[in-house]
Amino acid sequence: MEENFYKIEDVSTKTGFTKRCLRYYEDVGLVIPKRTSGSYRLYSDRDIENLEKIKDLKESLGFSLKQVKEFLFLRTSIIDMFAANNTSDAEMYIDRLKVQINFINEKEKSLERVKKRCCEVLEQLEDFKRNR
Repeated sequence: MEENFYKIEDVSTKTGFTKRCLRYYEDVGLVIPKRTSGSYRLYSDRDIENLEKIKDLKESLGFSLKQVKEFLFLRTSIIDMFAANNTSDAEMYIDRLKVQINFINEKEKSLERVKKRCCEVLEQLEDFKRNR
């Protein structure tokens, strides 16, 4: 299967990230595009998939960039472990996954609380409008 590569402008359009943001994500190690001999960045389909995961983790789940990086590292480590059929470290990874699951569950509870508060404020505003 042939691998496709895209310039930073194309990736910016596809993902909605600014070029500056893409460069920053490269600087912090979230994505590592290939470089041409002229030092142009070339992003693969896999890089774009990772960028979409980053967007989902940040926007939907409220992860910080540090948490995103830890999550992606953990995911890669787990994939590598099972690809190498090295299950002796499985318990360690399972424990890490449990920590991540707990974190996500706490984020969900927090978002539910925020949603509830917003609904209460909207109800109060509606009551205020009716009583004016």
